[in-house]
Amino acid sequence: MTDAGLGRRRAVVFAGLALLSALVAGGYAAVSWTGAARHASRALFGVTRLMATAVRWRLADNHAALVSLGREIAHLPRLDHGGDYARIGQLGRQFVAHRPAITALAVLGPHGSVWWRTPPPPGIPRAPGASGFEAGPLKSVFRVEPPTRGRGIPMWLTVQKPCIRFHIWAMWSPGARPDTGLGRIVRGPTVMGLFAGRGPIVPIGSRAPMGLAAVHLPIIGPRPAGRLTVDLRGRDGPWIGAYRRIPGYPLTVLALRPLRAVYARGRQAAYVAALWLVTVLAAIGLLYRTMARAEAALAGERAGAQGRWAQAKIQIEGIVQSLAWGVFATDHDGRIEYLNRAAERLTGWTKAEVQGRVLHEVLPCLDEYRGDPFDPLAACLDASSPVFGEALMFHRDGHGLVVEYEAAPCFSPDGRISGAVLSLRDAAQKRALTEHLAHQATHDPLTELPNRILFHERLEHALAEARAGGGAAALLFLDVDGFKQVNDTLGHSTGDHVLVLIGERLQRLVRATDTLARLGGDEFAVVLPGLRTGQDARPVVHKIIAAFREPLKVASGEIVLGMSIGIAVYPQDSGDSRALVRAADAAMYEAKAAGKNTYRFFDASHQSRPAAYPRVSAAHLRQAFERDEFFLVYQPQLRAANLKLAAMEALLRWTHPTEGIKYPGEFLAALEEAGLMTEVGAWVLRSACRQNRRWRDAGLSTFPVAVNMSGRQCAHESLVETVDRALSEWGLRPDDLVLELAEELLVDVQDEVAERLRDLQRRGVRLVVQNFGGVSSTLGMLRRLHVDALKIESAFVAQIGEEHNDAVVEAIIALGSALGLRVIASGVETAAQYRFLKEAGCDVLQGRYIAAPLDVEAATAYLQDPGPASG
Repeated sequence: MTDAGLGRRRAVVFAGLALLSALVAGGYAAVSWTGAARHASRALFGVTRLMATAVRWRLADNHAALVSLGREIAHLPRLDHGGDYARIGQLGRQFVAHRPAITALAVLGPHGSVWWRTPPPPGIPRAPGASGFEAGPLKSVFRVEPPTRGRGIPMWLTVQKPCIRFHIWAMWSPGARPDTGLGRIVRGPTVMGLFAGRGPIVPIGSRAPMGLAAVHLPIIGPRPAGRLTVDLRGRDGPWIGAYRRIPGYPLTVLALRPLRAVYARGRQAAYVAALWLVTVLAAIGLLYRTMARAEAALAGERAGAQGRWAQAKIQIEGIVQSLAWGVFATDHDGRIEYLNRAAERLTGWTKAEVQGRVLHEVLPCLDEYRGDPFDPLAACLDASSPVFGEALMFHRDGHGLVVEYEAAPCFSPDGRISGAVLSLRDAAQKRALTEHLAHQATHDPLTELPNRILFHERLEHALAEARAGGGAAALLFLDVDGFKQVNDTLGHSTGDHVLVLIGERLQRLVRATDTLARLGGDEFAVVLPGLRTGQDARPVVHKIIAAFREPLKVASGEIVLGMSIGIAVYPQDSGDSRALVRAADAAMYEAKAAGKNTYRFFDASHQSRPAAYPRVSAAHLRQAFERDEFFLVYQPQLRAANLKLAAMEALLRWTHPTEGIKYPGEFLAALEEAGLMTEVGAWVLRSACRQNRRWRDAGLSTFPVAVNMSGRQCAHESLVETVDRALSEWGLRPDDLVLELAEELLVDVQDEVAERLRDLQRRGVRLVVQNFGGVSSTLGMLRRLHVDALKIESAFVAQIGEEHNDAVVEAIIALGSALGLRVIASGVETAAQYRFLKEAGCDVLQGRYIAAPLDVEAATAYLQDPGPASG
């Protein structure tokens, strides 16, 4: 339909809406006007029904209240002689106070005499006769009289005791208080009242017209309810109303409403209808105008949208063509409608060759795991939801492709499936990456051997096979003897190369079914499955030990390393893999203790002996520190030139509760692992300074005390503060303290650590590099830190007498002299070593030949000997 036809159709629709609105508004106004009186009469009937029930309840309540009052008066003493008038008055006032609708109350004696009444004196009628009474217990008779003009409803209660009779008269005015009682039910413009037959009307509530009490309504007949019209001769004109008799009482409820108010509501409804009509017509006009403008704007936007859609279609085509995923689009029958260039490259088909053909005929697909034919588009259309996964598809030339696919249905605007989209990507690179990551997760990156994860899996598998077949399996733990010295002397890069050579040599010695793994550092493990007995592992162990008699070739020459091997056998030693690992580890340490480069089978009876390399737990070290089990010994350092005392070195010891004295090599590594080195090191520093102070206070020589510092202590941010606190606490100068630094610290020292050490040296604290020559030192770092002395490693001192080693020691002494540093030799055990070092120009000597490490008492005695002197 054209735009002009749509405009005419819209005008007709809006005109019809306006006419319909006018008819609805007019009909509503007419019905509201004509039905106002009918609705008002029906409403008045409902009001009289409600009020009749309420009045009946109030009369019954007043009856019960008067009976209760009569019972209380009847129980007063001396009632036959007039009673206690004061008490009767108290009861009457309480009664009136709790019932505002009772406007008058009187208590009369048996002959009509007034015992008590409410002021001002009401017009009390003569007391009723004695009819209706019987002899016996307390009896009462209640009755309601016709209302008096404008006052209320009189009520009598005659009470008969065995010896006396009295009367209670009350005037009930239901409209006395408009805010309480029945007056609250009345809502304007409705007025209500009570009457009996032809008598006067008692208003209910204060809204009743003034002339209502004087009107007499002649309602004749037995009808319990009805309608009426009355003229109260007021400004409101005629009133319409309804009445209803109250069952059980001689009273009738009346409800009136002025006709003027009734028709006023009808006029109000008509006004509302007119206002509604005007509003609706205005809204229709505004809507018509808005729709006309919107259609004009929509026509312009439609033209612009068509242009933008054409441009967007070109852009979308370019985006889809640039995707790395191959994209196929089909109709709901699975026939190809579109494919991009990536799909053409992936499958070998062109758009012109496959358009209109069924996809699974052009691109057959197999489930990679089951090998069944598989159509991803049919799967997504059947499920009406996307599907994805991996599958094997075939190129146009016939070779297979492992692809990652995603297929999703396309929906038309009405919600029906109009086709599907299939996207494909070559999954070969992703699969290779996945396999590479899986290999990295289970293999050691240095040696490419299985790591701990794969080792435990293979061990569990070997134990399961042995458990099922009834055979045995062996686990070998291998630790390279002397590897630490390779790292220390040749550097870590050479150490890594040696580990690779060790792995390659071990790989050639084991079977294809065995598992060789690197567990970390220089520790390897071999799982030997399919053995008949544990003794079948011996040939493999012998081959390994024999193979490592041959040297390993590295860039700097040849290296000969030994191998300590521990062997644990399933099921002889344990049926659990973790327990078997612990057994092989323990056996390996037994081999270490037996002199290295040998092997030992696990023997449970040997485990009660102390291990050669005991492993100390962090909890034991913490308890030892808290129980003061650590102590210091002191070893003198003497000047080679005159044997004068140069310093006392503080050395840490541990008094183990069961194993006796332990040396630092047995627990320092565990202290590092437990994170206690900083805390224990601070204690050593304070203890050494305190002992030096005590020796000075005792009048002994003045000399510095030397304390060993670990790398973790030097890296701690509170190092300077800790040293300052120890010196100031015991009144020592900075040059009274020597800090001996491990040479390994200089290999890769951090800038913050170097700055802390320089700060200490600027304050006067002396720095010494100990074990010099044991690792590849950085000479530039010596100048950077401005250390005071070098300490030759004891291993070089122990080998004095070998030509090559002597040259190394002399070179270190010459280096120290050239740098202006003192040179200290540790581990001097013989006279030959002493003479060589003194002749070579070494400055300070330390070792058992000079003096063994001494406890505090022995060190004090040594200082008191006139032999050593301060320097």
